[in-house]
Amino acid sequence: MLEDLWDAIIDFTTTIVVPDWGALIALIPVGLAALVALFLLWTGWRFATAAPTRRGVRRVEPVAPPGVHMPGPSFAPILAALGTFLLFFGLLAGGIALWLGVAALVVTLLYWGREAIRDYEHIPDVAASGETALMLPTAAIRRPPPGVHLPPPSFRPLLVSIAMTILVLGLVTGGWILVVGVVAIVATGLGWLRDARREYVDAERADLTGHLESSGGNPPWPTGTLAVLGVLMAAAVLLSSGILPIGGGAGTDGGEAPAPSGQAGGGPGEGGEEPGGGPSEAPRGDVQISAENIAFLESAVDAPADTPFTIAFDNRENVPHNVAIRGGSGAEVFNGEIFNGPAVRVYDVPALPAGSYTFICSVHPNMTGTLTAG
Repeated sequence: MLEDLWDAIIDFTTTIVVPDWGALIALIPVGLAALVALFLLWTGWRFATAAPTRRGVRRVEPVAPPGVHMPGPSFAPILAALGTFLLFFGLLAGGIALWLGVAALVVTLLYWGREAIRDYEHIPDVAASGETALMLPTAAIRRPPPGVHLPPPSFRPLLVSIAMTILVLGLVTGGWILVVGVVAIVATGLGWLRDARREYVDAERADLTGHLESSGGNPPWPTGTLAVLGVLMAAAVLLSSGILPIGGGAGTDGGEAPAPSGQAGGGPGEGGEEPGGGPSEAPRGDVQISAENIAFLESAVDAPADTPFTIAFDNRENVPHNVAIRGGSGAEVFNGEIFNGPAVRVYDVPALPAGSYTFICSVHPNMTGTLTAG
C-alpha cells in the first residue's frame, strides 16, 4: 500500500521535474483560447456594469461629436482574427492547411485594407455634401496646420509586416524561404529607417526656416517592392520543392537519397566506395525512416516488440529533423538526435512493449507516422 502510494508520488513529481515538452507545446493553442475566452468574458462584464447610457425603445444611433470621424461598425477585425487563427492552425497541422491559412490571412487583411481605404476616401465627399461636420481636411487642403509636422501616410508598416510573415514562414519550413525572409526583412526595415530619417530631417529643417518643405500627400503604391517579393517568394518555393536540381528540398533524380556524409552507426565513410572498391551503402537499421519536403516518406513502420532495435533515419534535406517516439498516452519513450541533412543517423531504440506508437519530428510536429511494435 505504502509502496504504491510512493510510486504514485514519484510518477507525479516526474511529470513536473521532467515535463513532456512536446505535450506542453501542444497545449499552447489551448492556453491562448482560454485567454481569449477570459478576455471576452471580461469585456462583456465591463459593458454590463458600465454607467447608464442613452437607452430607448429602439436602438439609438450613435452620433460622433463635431470634428470627429467615427467609422461605422465592421467585421474586418473579426475576419482578420479568424485568418490569423487559420494561419497558426496551419503552422501546427502543416501540409495544405498551412497554405490555406496563409491565403485566409491575406484575403482577410486585404478586405480590411480595402474597407479602411474606402472609408478614408469617403470622408471628403460626406463633408462636402454638408451631411456632417468637416472631420478631416479635404483633398484640396490636405496639409497639416502651421507649426505641426504630420508625416505623410506610408506603406512601410505593411511591407515590413509582409516581410515578417515570410520570415516566420521560413523559420518553420527552412531552406530558401528562410533566405528570402531574411532578405525581405532587412530590405523593408532599411527602407522604413530611410523614410523615418528623411521625415526627421524635414522637421528639423522646418524649425530653422519656419517652412515645412515636405509636401506629404498619398504615397505611390509599392508595386515594385511587392513584385520583387513575389518573384523571390515564387523562386524560393520552386527551389524548395525539388523541381530544380539546385533546390534544397530535392535529393537526386528518381527520388532516391543522395550519398550521406558524416554517417553514424558504423557505416562506411565519405569516400563513396568501400576499401575493397565496391560502392558504399547507407547505414541500415531494423527500421527505415526517411524525411523529405518537411514530411516523413513512411506513414507506417513495423518494429520488433520487447527487444531493442535500431532506426536508420535518412534526412534528405538541409532542414533539421529527428525521430521521436511517443506512446498511446502521448508520453515520449524515445527522442533521437536532431540533425541537418542530407545525412543518415542510426538510432538505438530501447525495447518497447507490443502496441502502436506515434513517431514524430520534434522540430516539425506536423511530421508524424505510426510505429507498430509486435
